[in-house]
Amino acid sequence: MRYGDEYFVELSESLDPDELSRARLATLFRNARRISAFESTPNDNFIHELDAIGITGPLCYRIDQDCMIEINDAFLKDPVVIRNKVADLISFQFVSTVKRSEFLGGHKNVHDLGPALLVSAIPKTETTYRVPKTNVQIRHVVVHTTLSNLMERMSEPGDAYPDWLVEILDGRHKGPRQRVFFLEDVHRDPIWSCFHLPVSGTLLGKWMAAKFDELLCIGLQILKNSRNLRNHDPIDLDQPYGEKIRRARTILGMEYANPPPLPVLARHLGISETRLKSGFKSMNGTTVLQYCLHRRIEAAKVLLKENRHTISEIGTIVGYEDHSAFTRAFRRHCGHSPREWRRAHSLDPL
Repeated sequence: MRYGDEYFVELSESLDPDELSRARLATLFRNARRISAFESTPNDNFIHELDAIGITGPLCYRIDQDCMIEINDAFLKDPVVIRNKVADLISFQFVSTVKRSEFLGGHKNVHDLGPALLVSAIPKTETTYRVPKTNVQIRHVVVHTTLSNLMERMSEPGDAYPDWLVEILDGRHKGPRQRVFFLEDVHRDPIWSCFHLPVSGTLLGKWMAAKFDELLCIGLQILKNSRNLRNHDPIDLDQPYGEKIRRARTILGMEYANPPPLPVLARHLGISETRLKSGFKSMNGTTVLQYCLHRRIEAAKVLLKENRHTISEIGTIVGYEDHSAFTRAFRRHCGHSPREWRRAHSLDPL
């Protein structure tokens, strides 16, 4: 894993961070100041020195050359840009709330998320620029680790993971990739504890290392779940009814783009189709179909903001084979077409 030294520059009030290009940002870093040095920091030490830019809250801890965890609970008053070079890196960013622009692999992504998991896989060297929003609480936890030896270190079979990641691990795809996953309630408690540290002093480093392992495993499990939830073993028939309905919500939350037919899902859960539909509506306040449609539109919004795909591609990604059907569904839900919504909420790609 390469996680280069981080540098920052302050922005004048006359510069709008959302209007900056990568080329313009590069010229600003001629007189940049360093704020972190991962590679030269000894193991089991914190690496950030953020007082220089008036940020309080972030903790960034090097466990070893393959592992780093960052806990960010910050409030930034003055605009800055942060730059570093990374390679052979996979990051799992668990987001409570984050609003920032990010330049990665020749694209500008605009993130306005929460609660979500943002997975970034970067096989080759990339220079990244991060432009956090000012006067907005930034709350996220990130675990960074080496991409190339990930499966070997975790004793995991690569074919258990989604194709987009396997293609990077096998060297068939050289560029960076990002994916967004919505977090279920079960994932939020481990993240919330990071913003209310239960230990201090010399115990903090041990706790940070343990939290890294926990969040890395959660992130990997979410990726595995996204590979193919429908191939899992049938659910325990003795499981309480409410738990089966919650399991249905988890499955549909992952498989919203191509949900299993209701009879198939009901058999998988060990309940009748009628009880599945009535229980889901009672527990979630919406039908199964409405829930999947809502998830499709919310995922489409994330992709529209990132501005890395055409509208037709986004429609296909979130489960619409017909481009016009996607446009109609999006307009019914949001009051605007996908193109109009993108124009109002995102920036043009570089």
